[in-house]
Amino acid sequence: MSRPRTALVAAGLAVSLLASGCSALEKTLEGGSVAGDFPSRNVEIMVPAAPGGGWDLTARQFQHVVQEKKLLPSGRSVSVVNVTGAGGAVGISKLVTKNRKDPHTLMITGLVMVGALTLNQSEITVSDTTPIATITAEQEVLVVKADSPLKSLKDLVEMYKADPSRVSWGGGTIGGTDHITAGTLVKAAGADPSKVKYISYSGGGEATAAILSGDVTVGISGLSEFEEQITAGKMRVLATSGTEPVSLNGKQLPTMKAEGYNAEVLNWRAIVAPPDIPAADRQRLIDFVTQVNSSPEWAEIRKKNGWTDFFKTGDDATKFIADETVRVQGLEKELGII
Repeated sequence: MSRPRTALVAAGLAVSLLASGCSALEKTLEGGSVAGDFPSRNVEIMVPAAPGGGWDLTARQFQHVVQEKKLLPSGRSVSVVNVTGAGGAVGISKLVTKNRKDPHTLMITGLVMVGALTLNQSEITVSDTTPIATITAEQEVLVVKADSPLKSLKDLVEMYKADPSRVSWGGGTIGGTDHITAGTLVKAAGADPSKVKYISYSGGGEATAAILSGDVTVGISGLSEFEEQITAGKMRVLATSGTEPVSLNGKQLPTMKAEGYNAEVLNWRAIVAPPDIPAADRQRLIDFVTQVNSSPEWAEIRKKNGWTDFFKTGDDATKFIADETVRVQGLEKELGII
């Protein structure tokens, strides 16, 4: 009696071990890691845009800190790869489909991608990824040429309310952060966002020339884009888009909220992973990114680039990105661009 029972137990144990081994093998083949061995290979950070932009700079500075601090085990490295196309749609599609379940592939994303995917009515959104952390944010700035009759943000809003066609807004891509900022301000002022006459420029140089020549009434971009012209006295700042005041040349710049409009736009950036990664690996990635964010080297990089610390991880990051996606979708409908 005992021998058959022992054989039955042994057979059951063998089946259990075989199933467990197959599960681990399947997980490894899918790109995931087995508990305790992450990272089991090199880490890749995807930049869903061409080299030289803000996402690219963020990824390469992040890579620099990881290498400088030796945050990966010996023999492991982190690389940056650029995947261009459709405002990030090509990159995120690759992350969500081809890299699914692989915790060794990360991607830089942000508000610009949310706007682009919404504009293109993409079936894939940033919420389809696994958010690891939001890391930085930059305020937008609204500027006019130095001799503009508009002396304050209120002047701009009143001109728009009186006749929207008299106000032209110059900035980056349609549906991008600059465009979103214009719509957010107009909506907060109780005016109609669908009347915003927005002119998109392919580069900062073109936008600057348009502002200085008077081709547009007001320009919108990151502060660093216009800092030289502001310092030279060729442009004036009407407001910044955040809630925290920013100083330039010893002078505190007004915010949209301080000027009486309950509006805030931050050009945030985040690090996300593919969908369906193991929960344990997600936590390891959060810990990994937290190490970078809390380092003196990263603090210095933020200061040098004028980035605000905008660190949210895990579920907080997931909720923030989901909320931003809903907000941008609604605003782009009100702007009449989708």
